[in-house]
Amino acid sequence: MNLITYILYILLSSYIVIVVGNLCYKNGKVYLLNYFPKDINFGNGINKLLRTAYYLLNIGLAIWTLHSMRNIETSIELILEISSRLSYILLIIASLHFINIYAVYLIHKHFKNQ
Repeated sequence: MNLITYILYILLSSYIVIVVGNLCYKNGKVYLLNYFPKDINFGNGINKLLRTAYYLLNIGLAIWTLHSMRNIETSIELILEISSRLSYILLIIASLHFINIYAVYLIHKHFKNQ
């Protein structure tokens, strides 16, 4: 049962990370170009860098948390374990999104003052 849990967890967490990453990347273009209208390449570069770092960190975190997974005996335990771990990943994603938005604001503020 543990192997099924591992596979389901990796598939679901990777899917969530990729879908949210693509949504943030697409919608982030408008946000970044609003902050950097004169330097489109700079805004696009920041957006791509944020997406790459986001993927690496979140997929790495999802795989890293597998080492602490407990022994799964029933399907109820499987659902509880996967939902608990996915909620953890979603909390990390939300936190990173907030940090990224704030970092872009600070970068914009820095360049605006120059």
